[in-house]
Amino acid sequence: MNTHPESVPAPVPPHRTAATADVRSLYERFPYPSPDAESGLIHDVSNAMGFLLADGRLGTRRVLDAGCGTGHRLVALAKSHPQAHFVGVDASEASLAVARELADRHGVGNIDFRQGLVPGLDLADDFDLVVCTGLVHHLPDPRAGLRWLSERLAPDGLLYLWLYHAIGEHDRLLDRELVHALLDEADAGSGLATVRALGLTLAADRYGSTSESAAAGDIRHVIDADAYLHPVVHAWRFGDLPDLLAGLDLDWVAAFSVNYEGGSKFVDLAAAEDDPYLCVSGAENLPTELAERLRHRAPAHRLRVLELTLRPTGMSLVAGRGNSLHQCVPRVAGSRFIGADYE
Repeated sequence: MNTHPESVPAPVPPHRTAATADVRSLYERFPYPSPDAESGLIHDVSNAMGFLLADGRLGTRRVLDAGCGTGHRLVALAKSHPQAHFVGVDASEASLAVARELADRHGVGNIDFRQGLVPGLDLADDFDLVVCTGLVHHLPDPRAGLRWLSERLAPDGLLYLWLYHAIGEHDRLLDRELVHALLDEADAGSGLATVRALGLTLAADRYGSTSESAAAGDIRHVIDADAYLHPVVHAWRFGDLPDLLAGLDLDWVAAFSVNYEGGSKFVDLAAAEDDPYLCVSGAENLPTELAERLRHRAPAHRLRVLELTLRPTGMSLVAGRGNSLHQCVPRVAGSRFIGADYE
């Protein structure tokens, strides 16, 4: 894993450039996750930091949020950690306009917002923490995006990444494909007429417990546009990730959490916390003899069983360089499946 990639990106093929323009166009029309600066902040990423970092605090760290959208997660994170400095990057100027208004409304002044495309944006800063919770799976070239993210890390930096999971998202992605197969010029204004004609809408608890923003009827059009009209969507299983992350300047990668319809849990492969209410190891709901058998398998194998039993819709990963693992709670070290002894 710890190999240094070339610093000069390869030329972007024309079809990828067109796809990137289509992605930006979608978010100019439907700023996500909410076009309303009066809507509530989203605290899931902010809360996750308390379960990731050993001391629960960001302190004076420099933090990048790549694909910050309308800032409802970033502003919540920055508000909770006023001594840290944040940079929020997004391709959509409409989304960033909402994000700036949202930060002003909440009196949050420790964020710099920058408009630009990943991986093309020239951002020379090194960051102690890079957060990316909705971007990579919408990039025409996810590997190029991941390379760009890893190159933004400081020597002991941490990467917090959220991705769609291919098992739990299977039906939703088939519905999205059906929508795109039925779109025509009469629906070119937004595409939502086709979504509505098919009776499709994304469940409010699709990626965990129901949130205020996800349940709000006045932004339902934004949520469903992101779910069914997006021009680029990728989803992965844990077993796909070693190839996806190969060649990046990362020393280790750990499974951090999984989302499923109606809930979410932290991954705890080594049972470091032994808390079945908050954590999942893959042995849940297995007969005792099979659970014991699984305990002796490699982390990648345990993750395979976990995803086959839980059928997650999303997954978050933590990765890092240098001494970054020592910043994390012990559960993270026990859930590594790339790097260290688990290469």
